[in-house]
Amino acid sequence: MSKSPRVADFSTHFSGPVASRRMTQLGADVLKIEHPVHGDGNRDFPPLFHDEGIHHLHLNAGARSVSIDPKSTLWPRAVAAIARWADVIIVGKQPAAARKLGIDAASMLKHKPDLVYCLITGYGVAGEWADLPAHGLNMDALAGTLPLEWENGEPRVPQHYRSVGTTVAGIEAALGIYAALHRRSQDGGGQVVHVSIWESALATLWRDVATYANTGEPWPAYRDLGPRYDVYSAQDKQALLVCPIERHFWERFCDALGLPAELRARGDWTRGVDMGRDYVTLGERQAIAVCLRAKPRAEWIAILGGAQVPVAPVLDWREVIDSPHAQANGAMAGYAYQGGAVRVPSTPVSITPAAALTHEDALAEAHRGKGEAVTRAPHLGEHNQAVFRELGIEV
Repeated sequence: MSKSPRVADFSTHFSGPVASRRMTQLGADVLKIEHPVHGDGNRDFPPLFHDEGIHHLHLNAGARSVSIDPKSTLWPRAVAAIARWADVIIVGKQPAAARKLGIDAASMLKHKPDLVYCLITGYGVAGEWADLPAHGLNMDALAGTLPLEWENGEPRVPQHYRSVGTTVAGIEAALGIYAALHRRSQDGGGQVVHVSIWESALATLWRDVATYANTGEPWPAYRDLGPRYDVYSAQDKQALLVCPIERHFWERFCDALGLPAELRARGDWTRGVDMGRDYVTLGERQAIAVCLRAKPRAEWIAILGGAQVPVAPVLDWREVIDSPHAQANGAMAGYAYQGGAVRVPSTPVSITPAAALTHEDALAEAHRGKGEAVTRAPHLGEHNQAVFRELGIEV
C-alpha cells in the first residue's frame, strides 16, 4: 500500500461519500467513479450553489472524478484497472446490484486479492428487509430513530429532524476501512467491510437499546432526568443548560444562585450523581427557574463558568459556525470556487505527528488547520484523461 490509501468510491448520495470525504481529509487519495450524465447523485441535488449541489461541494471536496458509463465497453477494463490501483473499494449497493456491474466483492478481489472492499447497504445482507428499496428516512423509520409529531390527527416528521443512519453509516464505514487496512498490514490479506445504514441508525440509540434490552425499561428522556440536568430561561428569554449533578458542582451552583441551605443540602451521592428527580415535588425546579430568570444569560454564563459549574448556552448552529470557538478549532473549512468561496464543515479529526508538537499550542494549531489542504470538489469527469493514463488504459 502507498503511504496514503488509494480509495475508489463507486457509491452515490450520502453514506459512501461521507466515508470517502472523511478519508480524503485524513490524507487518502480518493477517486470518484461517476456516471457521465448525472454524476454520483449529489451534483444536481438541491440546495445549489452556482448551479452545483451543496452536498457535492462538501462530500466530494478533495477527490478526483472519473466518469464512465457502466454500459460502455470501457467499463470492464476500467473496473479491473481501478481495482488493481486501489487499496480500498467503496460500493453503496446491494450485492446483487453490485454483481450486475462487476463491482461486487468476489469480482473485485479476483482483480486484487488484498483489497479492502467496503459494502454499504440499506438494511444489511440478511433478513426480511434486506432487499427493500432504501432512502434515508426509511432506515431511520425502521430503526426507531424517527420521531413523530401529531398534528390534527396526522403524523409528521419534526421540522428540524435530519436523517441519522446515512451519515453515521459513512463514519462507521471509514472506521471499519481503517481497521481493515490495519489487519491487511498485519498479513491478514484482503478484507471485506460491511455496514448497513439501518443498523448504523439503530446503533445511535445504544443507550435506549442497552437499557431496554437488559431492564425492560426505557432510558429516560432528557426532560425526565431531573431539574439539575435541565434547560432554563434566563432574564432575556435565552435558553441555558445547567448540569450540576455531582455534589461539588451542585454546591457551587447553589452558592452562585444563592439558593437556600436546605435545598443545597439535598442529594444522594452514593452513586456519584443526583439529578434531582426525587425533589421535583418539593419545588426544586421552580426555585432554580426563579433564580435564573433574575439575570440575562451572558451574566449567568460568566458567573457559573467562573464558579466552574457545567453550564452552556443553548445555541443555534447558525451562531456556532461563525463563533470565535469554531474558528479557533478550524470547525469550518473553505476553498475557492468560481470566483467565490465555498464553506463546508471540516472533518472533526486531526492527526499530528508527535515530533511536530514542539510547543504548547502546536496541537491546537495543527487541529485548527486540518481542513486547509482540502481542494475544491471536482467537475464531473475532470480527471478522466489523467487517471486513465495513470491506470494504463487507452481510450
